[in-house]
Amino acid sequence: MASSTTPRAATATGATLGTALARRDDAGLAALLRARPDLAVPAPSSLTALAARAGTRPSVERALTGLDAAELAVAEAAVALAPLRRPTAVALSRAVGLDAAPAHRRLTDLALLVADLPVPALVDALGPHPAGLGPTLAELDTTPAAPPTTASGLKAALRDAPADAVGVLDALAWGPPVGTVGADHLPDGAAWLLERGILRRLSPTQLVLPREVALAARGGRTHARPPTPPASENLRTMPATVVEAEGARAAEETVRLVGLLLQTWHDTPATVLRTGGIGVRELRRTAGALEIDEAAAAAVAELAAMAGLLTQEGDETVAWGPSRAALDWLEDPLPVRWAQLAAAWLRSARTPWLVGTRSDPGTLRAALEPTLERGWAMELRRRALRVLADLPAGAAPTPAQVHETLAWHRPRATAPVSTVGAVLGEAGRLGLTGAGALTAPGRTLLDGGGLAAVARTLERALPEPVGDLLVQGDLTAVVPGRPEPGLADLLSLCAEAESRGAALTVRFTAESVRRALDAGLGADELLAALAARSRTPLPQPLEYLVRDVARRHGQVRVGAAAAYLRVEDAAAAATLVGNPALADLALRTVAPTVLVSPAPPGDVLDALHDAGLAPVVEGPDGAVVLSGLGSSLISGTTAPAGSAGRLARARSRGRR
Repeated sequence: MASSTTPRAATATGATLGTALARRDDAGLAALLRARPDLAVPAPSSLTALAARAGTRPSVERALTGLDAAELAVAEAAVALAPLRRPTAVALSRAVGLDAAPAHRRLTDLALLVADLPVPALVDALGPHPAGLGPTLAELDTTPAAPPTTASGLKAALRDAPADAVGVLDALAWGPPVGTVGADHLPDGAAWLLERGILRRLSPTQLVLPREVALAARGGRTHARPPTPPASENLRTMPATVVEAEGARAAEETVRLVGLLLQTWHDTPATVLRTGGIGVRELRRTAGALEIDEAAAAAVAELAAMAGLLTQEGDETVAWGPSRAALDWLEDPLPVRWAQLAAAWLRSARTPWLVGTRSDPGTLRAALEPTLERGWAMELRRRALRVLADLPAGAAPTPAQVHETLAWHRPRATAPVSTVGAVLGEAGRLGLTGAGALTAPGRTLLDGGGLAAVARTLERALPEPVGDLLVQGDLTAVVPGRPEPGLADLLSLCAEAESRGAALTVRFTAESVRRALDAGLGADELLAALAARSRTPLPQPLEYLVRDVARRHGQVRVGAAAAYLRVEDAAAAATLVGNPALADLALRTVAPTVLVSPAPPGDVLDALHDAGLAPVVEGPDGAVVLSGLGSSLISGTTAPAGSAGRLARARSRGRR
C-alpha cells in the first residue's frame, strides 16, 4: 500500500530555506517580497519568521498562481524527480523538453526551490501525482518482482507482453497513474503487468503505475510536449480606422444608454429587492425604456452603479435612482462622461454577466445585488485587455485565443473561456475595443492615463458632431453623423429613434410630439426649432402633425386640490377669490362657479365661517351633509357609498 506522505529527503527543509534566505542581500529579499507580497503583510519579525511564512502551503499556492505554463511544468518536474535524483536545471531541461534554466532561476528566486529541491509545501500543493506520475517504488510496498526502471529495460520486458498488457501500460503511462479493476476479476493484461512488478496494487480495486516505470515508459520525460506560448500568426487583423470608428460608436451608445437609464429611474425609481438588487419586472421595464434586451439593461445598470451614478433612497420603499454625482456627470462633455465610465469598469469587481444565472442555493441572481462581487474580476479585466495590448495594432483575437494566452501566462488562475468572452463583450460594448481590437482610448486607459488623457483620446476618435438634419416627407429625419448635444436633446424630446450607427434616423409621431408639448414647447416653438436645424424647409406632413397634436393638447387637464367650493353665480365666486380674509386659502377659479383650494376642507370651512359666510358641507354625491356626518367628511373619513345622500334626503323630508 502507498505511504501517506512523500519522503521528506526529497524536499528542502525549513532550516535550509531559512539559511538560503539569510544568504540573500537586501535587493534579493526585496525582490522576493515584491514577487510574493503576501509575505510582507504583516511585516515578518525576522528571517526565521519570513522563512516559516514562505514555506506555508497557502503562500506557496498564491505563488503558483503567478507562474506561466513553462514555469509550472518545471516546478512539476522538480517535484516529480526530486525523490529519484537531484532536479538540477540540466535534469529538468531533459525532463520537460525545454531550456529550464530561466524557470529554475525564477522558482529559486520565489523560494519554491532551494538548492534544486522543492520546499515541502510545493510538493503538497502540486498533489500526489505531479505531472501525472504515481508514487515511487520507495513509497510502495516491495514485492519479489523488481520492475524495469529504464527505457531499454522496459522495452525488453515488454517484448513478449500481450497486447492488452501494452494497452494498460499506455493508458497509465501519461496519467492518471491509478487504474480501477473489479474486486473479483483482474483483466489479463493488468494481471500480466502485476506479476512482473510493473504495476502495484494500492487496494483490492486499485492498481498504480510506479513513478520510475512511468518515466521509463515516457522515455525519461515528465511532459509529453514542452509547453509553448500560443502562436500569433492566425490572428484576425482589422484596419485602424475600423477599430477606432467602431470603438467610438460603442462609446457614444454606452454614454447615451447610461444617461437614458438615469432619466428613466429619475422619473420612476427601480424598487430594491430584499437582496439589494432589482427584480425581473423592474429590469424588463428598464429594458423596454432603453429599447434593449434585459441582459444589456442589466449591464447598463451595473455600469452606472460602478461609476457611482446610482444610489438607494426611500424609507418604507427603497428604490434605486440617480445619485448627486449623476447630476454633475450629465453636465460633462461626452468624452469625459465616457472616461469616467470606462475607468470605473476597469477597476470594478462586479460581474454583470452573472445576472440571470443561479447561485449555488438555486436563487436567481439579480442586477445590482451585492453577491455579484468577485475579487478576481478586476484583475481579469486588466489581463484580458493586456493580452490585446501586447499584440500588434489591430489584432482582433477571438475569446478562445485570448483565453489560450491567459492560460499560458497563468495556468492555475485562468477563468473559463465563457467568462473571458463575457469580459471582452463588455469591453466591446463600452468602446475599449472596436471590431475585437484594442482602441486608442482603451490603450490609454490600460496604460494608466488619467481621466483627462483618456477623454482627449476618445475626443480625437469621435467624428465631428453634426448640427443639422434632413427632414423627409414620411415623418422621418436623418442626422448624417453624430448629433451635437443641442440637436440630440431636441430629437430625444420630439422624435423616436429608429436606427443608430453612422447616421441617426428618427421618426416623428403623435406621441413624440405630445412629449415635447408636455415639456413646455409650443407648436410654433417646436416647428421653429426643427426648421432652424433642417437643411430644407419642413415638409407639410410634419407641420400638420405638430399643429394637429397641439390643437388637441391640454383639452383635458388634471390637477390636485384638497377642497373645492361651489357657489351660486360667477360674481359670488369672484368676490370670494378677491376677499383678503380668504387669501391664505389660495382660492383658484377652475370654472365660473367652481373654486379649488390646496387647504384641507376643515380649514376652508373655518375660514369661510370667520369671514361671515354660511357654507355647508357637500358629500361625494353632491348632496348637502348636515353637522354629524359633515364633521367626518371634512376630517377626511368616508362613509359608505351613497350614505351621505340618503341621510341628507331623509332629514330633508323629515323637516318638511
